[in-house]
Amino acid sequence: MFTYQILQTPTPTFPLHTAMSDVTHFSKVVAATASTLVSGDLSQSHVMRDISRPAFQKRIFSFSKRPSELVRITSSSKDVLLPDEMLVDIPSNENQFSLFQGFQATLPEHSVGSQLLLGDGSKVGEKSAREQLVEGKKSLSHKLDLLEVRKALAANEITEIDARVAHLQSMRQIVFDRVASLEQQEFQLESEVLRIDAELEQMEEEKEEVIQRHDYETRTPEELEDDVVDLKSVSEKLQSASQKTLPRRNLSRRKTQPTLQQYYEPGNKIRQIKAHSDSVTCLDFDIPFGTMVSAGMDLGLKVWDLSRGDLVTDLKGHNASVTCLQVDNNVLATGSADATIRVWNLDQVVSNPDAQDEGDDAYTIHVLDSHVGEISAIHFSDHTLVSGSADKTIRQWDLNTGRCVQTLDVIWANSAQNALYSNDRLRTGFDANAPFIGAVQCRDAALATGTADGIVRLWDLRSGQVQRTLQGHTAAVTCLQFDDVHLATGSRDRSVRIWDLRMGNIFDAFAYDSPITSLDFDNRRIASTNGENTVKIYDRAAEKHWSLGRGEGDPEAPESTVVKTKEGYLVEGGGDGVVGVWAC
Repeated sequence: MFTYQILQTPTPTFPLHTAMSDVTHFSKVVAATASTLVSGDLSQSHVMRDISRPAFQKRIFSFSKRPSELVRITSSSKDVLLPDEMLVDIPSNENQFSLFQGFQATLPEHSVGSQLLLGDGSKVGEKSAREQLVEGKKSLSHKLDLLEVRKALAANEITEIDARVAHLQSMRQIVFDRVASLEQQEFQLESEVLRIDAELEQMEEEKEEVIQRHDYETRTPEELEDDVVDLKSVSEKLQSASQKTLPRRNLSRRKTQPTLQQYYEPGNKIRQIKAHSDSVTCLDFDIPFGTMVSAGMDLGLKVWDLSRGDLVTDLKGHNASVTCLQVDNNVLATGSADATIRVWNLDQVVSNPDAQDEGDDAYTIHVLDSHVGEISAIHFSDHTLVSGSADKTIRQWDLNTGRCVQTLDVIWANSAQNALYSNDRLRTGFDANAPFIGAVQCRDAALATGTADGIVRLWDLRSGQVQRTLQGHTAAVTCLQFDDVHLATGSRDRSVRIWDLRMGNIFDAFAYDSPITSLDFDNRRIASTNGENTVKIYDRAAEKHWSLGRGEGDPEAPESTVVKTKEGYLVEGGGDGVVGVWAC
């Protein structure tokens, strides 16, 4: 309990009205002080209710004559002790400073001029030099004590804020886990909906077959003779019906979209998957926490559930390692060193992962095999797929039929370019250590290609001609991506360049310490790998560079070989076959 020192004074006598006035004033002071210092149940209303009682006022009125249970005076008559029940709601104070010292520390300090006005200025000159030094020292010591008290008060505030922040972080983690659980349930329900849709489509196909069989069995001999005449047309119809077609690609087929990645701190690891026994060559995913496909030097081509980190299935069909792939909604396209391109139905893969046991072509929609060299780059948009190969050609494919509709000769385009711009600086030729065609991307009738000569070419697929060339890289272009306004390219010359498609000039550029191996970007950031053990991030708005990956905490971590990012959700593949999922 608190102890207050008081002076012994003779007991005064007061008239009755003066005493009652003092009691009222004292009660108000006690109430105001208690409401300020005491929290919890001992509120101002509680104090006023006790003070308003006649018995309490009587004890206060008789305080000058005899002590009561409210206030007890020790035998020395110098200590006034307050009972514990009045102090129970006062927070315990472990500091070495008293409440009064804390109050003094909060008072504003007077300036020197104000102190002279408040004090007796006529006596300043009468003090000796020693007295002035002693008083100055005493004043400075007092200020030091006040500063120490203020520092302790500030430290207490920091401790209290830290406790509140820790409590808020704990609450945030609880809500975060709740969101993760809800999204997991959403993914499970979405998978069930996809499975039901696949079963409904299969039932519709079986129904059509039953109807056709019934119609055939109920035909008359005359109708059968007519069918013999139309045998050729019937065979063509059967052939066309037997061909697999692309699944319906509705970009808004999902009723829910994941948002959990927005609540991670940038640079935090979300998940790590041991995907392959050797280096990851390429990967892609549809949406955050959705479906990912990865390929490695171990010849594996695997489909993953990113929400749980589980393997869905291992796709079979290619005879060599997969060098490039793309996932777009429910369609997967893969290019391999066996010179073939395969188009897969991911809906069937997710809804029926065991169907491949019936045959390697269970999920395959098309096999495109017109190239005679290793496939080095592919990209598809809508029903058009463009591929680049070591045979030095670019081919355009119709995904509805699986047929090649156009072949573009890069060697011829390069020779025509040199003849047309003979006054330009001499090129050093193609980089023999890099893929001849390093990257392609198409949209509608527009095509962008990056080749081993360091030139980015913009094609018109309707005419098959080069409409514009972007020159600036001094080594092979290994990756590129464009949107409505900008085109980003990465090269073995260690630089990343951002081009303005409207003007055809460089909008921004920066370089790293090693050749760029992969690149992906959106409106906010550009992510790239360059053979180091971290992924390089460039914040386009803040113009700031930073890194993430296993190399941030482990300098001996293997290199990052490929990166893909969407909506703050980044997936990177490593040289040891590990796939890391990060928030960016």
